[in-house]
Amino acid sequence: MPPRDMLLALLPPILWATGYSIGKGALLHFQPLFTTAMMYAIAGVILYRPRLGLGTPLLWLLVMSVFACGLQSALIFFGIALVDTSLANLVVQAQVPFAILFAVLLGLERPNPLRMAGVVLAMLGIAMVVGWPRPGSTFLGLASILAGTASWGLGQALIRMKARDAIRQLVGAMSLLAVPQLLVLSLLAERDHKRLLVTASAYEWFGVAFLGIGAFVLAYLLWYGLLARNRMDQVAPFALLMPLVGMFNGVVFFDERLTPGFLFGAGLVLAGLVVTIITRDVRTAGEAPPRIGTPAGG
Repeated sequence: MPPRDMLLALLPPILWATGYSIGKGALLHFQPLFTTAMMYAIAGVILYRPRLGLGTPLLWLLVMSVFACGLQSALIFFGIALVDTSLANLVVQAQVPFAILFAVLLGLERPNPLRMAGVVLAMLGIAMVVGWPRPGSTFLGLASILAGTASWGLGQALIRMKARDAIRQLVGAMSLLAVPQLLVLSLLAERDHKRLLVTASAYEWFGVAFLGIGAFVLAYLLWYGLLARNRMDQVAPFALLMPLVGMFNGVVFFDERLTPGFLFGAGLVLAGLVVTIITRDVRTAGEAPPRIGTPAGG
């Protein structure tokens, strides 16, 4: 993995974690599914260019939008509402091994034992930082979050297999297809949409805008660009930085305390990332990583 890509790989988890912090007011006011639908709408309008058309078959595009966008968002946000935030943040990190696992199962990657050990080490660090599960945590919430992360991992693998469009066009199309999926779920599960739109403050609207532009458009363009040039098991471990960045934001902006457990866990996460980054690939020397569509342009 080139040094430039390693630096770029730091940005998506920073944007995701910061987006959650800044967008928390929007999520609480508008409700999670409705907020996520607006986020995808913003992203789709910015990214998708109708004049370019689509090379990816519509059926596969719809399937990818379900697993990589709509379904995973609905499941994860539903689960987060049922369990403690610390436990939710830990379980969400299962997206990394799921992404690598589906890439291996679908023949996109060859397993590398040392790199997988690095992922396990980083996951142990996340467990140390976030804290162990508390008695009485809701099983349904945990199962929902795990299902959502599995959906996300499968979506990433399908994108690498079936996508035939530039990254920008692909993400824009998937975002627009995810909007009706989430709106239907929101109308079934959430209430008072009109009132919430009218009574929202400038801070809450800013949260929606940041989620759509910073935490989605910019973050995912970088993410999928990295996946187009590198292996999944090289890129995915960087997502493990997200809870660390979120807790750093909590310390800086919300006066939360750094504990010895946090510092020790952060060290494990960084050690795990180092192992995954420096581990040599199992691929043959001349074999190139699978690509996502064509290079984005224009």
